[in-house]
Amino acid sequence: MPPSPQVLIVGGGPAGLALAAELAGFGISCQVVDKRTRRARLSRACTVEPRTLELLDMRGRVDDVLAWGLECPHPPLGNEDGFLDYGLLDTGFPYSLSIPQSKTEDALQIAAEKAGAVLLPGTEMTGLKQDDDGVVVDLTGPEGPTTVRARYVVGCDGVNSTVREVLGVKFDGWNYDQSLMMADARLSSPPGPAEYARINRRGMAALFPFRDGTYRVIVLDREKFTVPADEPLTLEDLSESCAAILGLDIGIDDPLWLSRFRSSQRHAKRYRVGRVLLAGDAAHTHIPSGGQGLQTGIQDAFNLGWKLRAVLDGWAPESLLDTYEAERYPIAAETLRKTDLSFRFETSDSLPARLMRKAAMWSMRIKPVHRLNVLHLSGLTLRYPAAGRDRWTGLRVPDRPLVAAPGGPRRLYELFRDGGFVLTGTDGCPPAATGWESRLRTGVLAEPLGARWPAHVLIRPDGYVAWAGADPGRGLTRALRHWCGEPQPIAR
Repeated sequence: MPPSPQVLIVGGGPAGLALAAELAGFGISCQVVDKRTRRARLSRACTVEPRTLELLDMRGRVDDVLAWGLECPHPPLGNEDGFLDYGLLDTGFPYSLSIPQSKTEDALQIAAEKAGAVLLPGTEMTGLKQDDDGVVVDLTGPEGPTTVRARYVVGCDGVNSTVREVLGVKFDGWNYDQSLMMADARLSSPPGPAEYARINRRGMAALFPFRDGTYRVIVLDREKFTVPADEPLTLEDLSESCAAILGLDIGIDDPLWLSRFRSSQRHAKRYRVGRVLLAGDAAHTHIPSGGQGLQTGIQDAFNLGWKLRAVLDGWAPESLLDTYEAERYPIAAETLRKTDLSFRFETSDSLPARLMRKAAMWSMRIKPVHRLNVLHLSGLTLRYPAAGRDRWTGLRVPDRPLVAAPGGPRRLYELFRDGGFVLTGTDGCPPAATGWESRLRTGVLAEPLGARWPAHVLIRPDGYVAWAGADPGRGLTRALRHWCGEPQPIAR
């Protein structure tokens, strides 16, 4: 085993690998243990949305994901002429990226290992004990049982999380009764456009193309909801359902895998117990409607990573870790609520549900309604709680060009490469930021963030506003002390 890490991550899925890349990129020693010896081809997630791509862009890690994905600027709605227009978004990534979860994990693993994280496949956590200074973890790997001591442990080990079970944290929720079908396969007669979906009385079928020429096929067939999820799915069965719902033979051929599945909605009661934290599916799981599961897990990692770094580097109190649950729990709770409503909307065959679907499809012709729906799916509307009546704190900050020096960063997001705070505006770095230079980068915007944004904005390492105001006086100083710790004297 390598030397004991500062942070041990249990689980090598999207959340665990994204967190490992974050921590290792900050210079925090971390290990990822995963009981799997190889990556599963069967996975639910098949898209990466704009906000997740923005976060990866901030760290310079988005290119590998884009290389394996297929840009879908107009995902289907489910009727003959309905689609979502991602071009309405203020982002450098105006599309939903269609990509198998296994390829997203490959890209995140490359980033994590390149940054210095140590991955230990075939290694399972069997128990842990914590004290005031750290956590002792029992592991069983290829070389037998061993123990590792870490400052912190993060459970990213999925729905059946061993970490959560050992902590005794409840995972409340329910299982859905309906059985759905899913496959990755080649199509001999794919419809146009490539991203395709239909909803009718029989159910829903959706097709998502991948860069390698295969398609993700997802089917909700009301006539087959009661089929047990463990009954093998045949090519003939899937083809019959697709033809009945789509009204055409798409020629499903050469499937990589086929599966029935039932989803569940569950939420951990707590995300932190002492020095042990939960993220990703270990903290929350829901149906794949809207493709939000992978997004939420990776965004957990970006919220938690810089906070662990701040505590381990000694410039923030341990209480900063409490803000992880305070900020991420409501996001997950709202995501569970919306995906549950979406699933019921898609699967019900009652007259009110059918009328609501028709009304919803019609309302998408109204541009403000359409844009609001795309904003929610993209993740660009997510915000963290603001203090008092502050309208800016917690908002996502869009990318903008900078007044760049020769050889320097050209875009705002490039200032986040090292994971520090960013102070930006029209007048450079105010004197109030003196003493925080080692934790803060500054840049002058070449164009405003948007209408009525204040002149100066302090941005957290995860791209959300920490403070904003016209006068960089006491408010900025208080915000810097709160988020970045005490200033350091300038060496003379």
